Amino acid sequence: MLRAMRSFLKENDMMAYLTTMAVRLLELHRVLTPTGSLYLHCDPTASHYLKILLDAVFGKENFSSEIVWRRTGSHNKAKRWGPIHDVILFYTKSDKFQWNHPRRPYMLGHVKENFVEDGKGGYRTDYYGNVLTGSGTRNGESGQVWKGFDPTAKGRHWAIPGAIWEQVGVDPKGLTQYQRLDLLHERDFVKI
Repeated sequence: MLRAMRSFLKENDMMAYLTTMAVRLLELHRVLTPTGSLYLHCDPTASHYLKILLDAVFGKENFSSEIVWRRTGSHNKAKRWGPIHDVILFYTKSDKFQWNHPRRPYMLGHVKENFVEDGKGGYRTDYYGNVLTGSGTRNGESGQVWKGFDPTAKGRHWAIPGAIWEQVGVDPKGLTQYQRLDLLHERDFVKI
């Protein structure tokens, strides 16, 4: 893969960087456990080349995600768009990798804008106030008015995520859309 890149890139700083990275990526792959994973943080000038190297080292089937890390601001350039993100390439060593769901607190402004007050001076951050709908309209049950709220009027439809049912501890199979929403309302997961 490096020979192919060298024929394209020739000898320059990028090729020197990729050669250095290839050695490191091979060693990281060697010492990684079968349940392990790798997150490689890079900027957009090299991310596409590094992805090719990682596909060669880890196998394209072990590519999991390209994560865009948005910066808080950009440094605009005179004749092009300013860079506002970096890239994190996520690879696993095998399909038996361990996933530890990353969690961190929401920023206060985000909480105030998107979550429901709990009546005690705080906010219910276990669900979004608008999480029960999805984008797009539907003609069936999921597009109908419930307790005065018409999702279709907002270009949306009822779409209750499975994570909510895990929190409630109920299997929603066999319940109508109205029964599901009523149950969530009774359990204080929906405010009207």
